[in-house]
Amino acid sequence: MPQLKLVDPAKMPEDIRQLTETFDQWIGDTVYARVMANNPEVFKKFYEFYGSVLGGNVESESKELARLRLARLNNCHY
Repeated sequence: MPQLKLVDPAKMPEDIRQLTETFDQWIGDTVYARVMANNPEVFKKFYEFYGSVLGGNVESESKELARLRLARLNNCHY
């Protein structure tokens, strides 16, 4: 049983619905965004951070090193 509900896009404020649509464009999925929409203020702050990282403020090499480190810490061999 899920611990957090997925917010129905039809019930989201317009600004949050737009952020959710952006996540769909970025990663092709809205599940994470629909969970984050349970707390719109946190979602907005996360979006600012995530957009900054994806938008080029962090170089590709650093992002890849972070991915590799996270995978190793979580025993992910994918």
